[in-house]
Amino acid sequence: MRHVLAIGAFALVVSALSSIAQADTVTSSVQYTGVSSSIHSQAVSPDVAEWTSSLIMATPTRHRGGIGRFAGGILARTSRMARALTSSALRFLGVPYVFGGTSTAGFDCSGFVQHVFAMLGIGLPRTADAQYDAGRPAVGGPHPGDLVFFDTYGGVSHVGIYLGKGQFVHASSSHGVMVSHLSDSYWAARYVGAKRLIASR
Repeated sequence: MRHVLAIGAFALVVSALSSIAQADTVTSSVQYTGVSSSIHSQAVSPDVAEWTSSLIMATPTRHRGGIGRFAGGILARTSRMARALTSSALRFLGVPYVFGGTSTAGFDCSGFVQHVFAMLGIGLPRTADAQYDAGRPAVGGPHPGDLVFFDTYGGVSHVGIYLGKGQFVHASSSHGVMVSHLSDSYWAARYVGAKRLIASR
């Protein structure tokens, strides 16, 4: 009798997960289509085209069970988010640095990151150290869309958005919003680590 009840309960869970996965897939296609289309409807710079061509892509998976469809829906949604996030960040290349800046008139490093994430409806704390505390460690190294942090004057004091291939976009006090490489001597000596705020494979 216990085995029969256990099997019945498992079947109900799988059925519920399948329904949630279908609903989640529909919701995500509505929620993120607007973000993606608004980005691609504008002029895309060569930098944006180069980086978005190599970002993580959702690959179709064929699973028979509801749990597989549920996981596949999450992967597809977060992959689209990473693409939209990094594409949005690169749209601001050349915007000047302004200490305390949080708008396209001028950004500081954490204001830039906060602004880009807000474009996707993700609220982040205002400062680099608080953003560091908000994320979880990027196990296996940074992936596109992860935040990378640096100690530039004591503690976590600088942040950027990782693009892939060892590069990140950030608001630099000397050049405004720009792309730099983690292996650059200045950044390599001050690198603290990467944090993940969206799931990624």
